[in-house]
Amino acid sequence: MPDKGGLKVSSKARKKKVKIKKVSFKDKSWFQVITPKIFNFKPIGEVLGFEENVIGRTIETLLFDFTGKYSDISLKLKFQIKEVNNEAKKCNAIFIGHQYTNDFIRSLIGRGSSKVQTILNLTTKDGYVFRLTTICTTLKRARNSQIVLIRKIMREILREFANSLNHEKFIAGVIYGEFQNQIQRVAKTIYPLTNCVVVKSKLVTIPEGGEDRVVPDDKFEIVEVEVKRSRKSEIRRSERINVKKLAQTKTANSDSVNESDSLENDEDEESE
Repeated sequence: MPDKGGLKVSSKARKKKVKIKKVSFKDKSWFQVITPKIFNFKPIGEVLGFEENVIGRTIETLLFDFTGKYSDISLKLKFQIKEVNNEAKKCNAIFIGHQYTNDFIRSLIGRGSSKVQTILNLTTKDGYVFRLTTICTTLKRARNSQIVLIRKIMREILREFANSLNHEKFIAGVIYGEFQNQIQRVAKTIYPLTNCVVVKSKLVTIPEGGEDRVVPDDKFEIVEVEVKRSRKSEIRRSERINVKKLAQTKTANSDSVNESDSLENDEDEESE
């Protein structure tokens, strides 16, 4: 310790402490978070902070807040703030993914059933890359060859949609269940399914100059996939047959055959 005027000064005392200006609550502002066009610019809440540190924050909400359906209460939507308007005290957010709750995912898988899961990176028509996690559950335990075919169908249908749709329409198909309905329509011909759900999505990359556009209200086109079945998993059904309707038609046909036989017997007895 060097002497200074006959007094010993420690190294800690010689270092000047930098005063940090404390930020008070009054200096911050409330910003209203606005969703993209696909969600009709609906506000989902407010965030507190400065214009500089608000950008990049993520906000979660439920699909129930947009649709009002109780069945959508287990689906969480994630948004990220990208632009801030300091004058209007509003900030624009983009959709970065969704996820179902763990309780809902566990409820999909029943005892004695098989779970078919696939995780796939998909690039949309306008260059957005999404990572989707899709789960299909079978009615009973399926064979390995059937599981491989179902997973192949899931991947091919999702790729077809990604190659032909922009990211706005692609998000609508993921959230509102159009993709999972078409997967179930084709995959149930391999083995009866109880559920097919896109349980998680994540926006991986955004192309340069990517912007949200108005989503047209036209319906999704039906995707047809050629399925090459092996001997073990071959079922003589077309891709559009419903298992329940097939059972109903069989019972109806059997009843009609029995009625025709009884009518023929009655006619024979009358002729005699």
